[in-house]
Amino acid sequence: MMKDKGRIWEEIVKENGLVESKLEEIGGWWFVDLVLIGECPLDTMNKSKEHGFLGFRNSKNAFISWINKIKTCKIVP
Repeated sequence: MMKDKGRIWEEIVKENGLVESKLEEIGGWWFVDLVLIGECPLDTMNKSKEHGFLGFRNSKNAFISWINKIKTCKIVP
């Protein structure tokens, strides 16, 4: 999905004054491909909970927190 997008990323970096980076360095594109293109089975946390792993973190809040951190570091616009 992202193999041919390196030059576009270079333009985004220049236009937004970001830290110089390669597109491959900022994302796990194999995972994005798996989720968006491939068949990805959905799993539950039931077995983990049965074995006592009860802690959790709100996924949406965690995602927003990391996006804000990498924006602050000028890795993404």
